[in-house]
Amino acid sequence: MNERVESILKKMLEDAEDVITLMKEVDSIDTLSQDMRTRKAVIMSLLNIGELTNRLSSEYRAAHTNIPWKSMIGMRNYAAHGYHTMNLDTVWKTTQTSIPMLIKFLKSQLH
Repeated sequence: MNERVESILKKMLEDAEDVITLMKEVDSIDTLSQDMRTRKAVIMSLLNIGELTNRLSSEYRAAHTNIPWKSMIGMRNYAAHGYHTMNLDTVWKTTQTSIPMLIKFLKSQLH
């Protein structure tokens, strides 16, 4: 793996782990919807992950089809351009299932 890819993956891992940390005390989608700071911080981290995903080469993404790269970029675009209409169900599901899976993938790539 080249240094550029490794750097991007490390930054993605940092943001993904931030999501997990931020969500530690959020026990439901209702709590997330009421906690503006956490909600905005989580969405910003998801936006960052999507932006970093977009910087990965298409060859790298094609070599790892088990990761929903297109959805990650799509979430970034939605967060960046339609934040006030962000679907919290999608954010909740992403934090509960996709982010832990992404962390596992990123760690396997970096270690």
